[in-house]
Amino acid sequence: MADLTATLKDAAYVTVGLGVLGFQKAQVRRVELQKQVAGQAKLLESQLQDASKSFRTLAQDLDAKFVPVRQRVEGRLDALSVRLPDQARSLVEQARAAAKQTETQVRSTLGLGGLNASAA
Repeated sequence: MADLTATLKDAAYVTVGLGVLGFQKAQVRRVELQKQVAGQAKLLESQLQDASKSFRTLAQDLDAKFVPVRQRVEGRLDALSVRLPDQARSLVEQARAAAKQTETQVRSTLGLGGLNASAA
């Protein structure tokens, strides 16, 4: 009977020991996964910053190329506007004001600042 009790005690100790080892292994794996996820998060953040910088640069380049086009179009609209009847001129001015407001919102979203002095 003593042998059976000793065997049961040994089995219980082995079971508890295996449980502790399993728990420690799970903790080590959890820490490894946290480090891996943190590393991937830093990499993703870096890639997003690079993409954002590239997008802003592209938006600034496009903006610089469209300034002369916008100036020409606005000059032609100014010339056309004086020849229009009052009601049509009013509609053109309303459309231009809405376009400028939309442009200001887009510029703000893209971080391009306010309208160029030539377009204001």
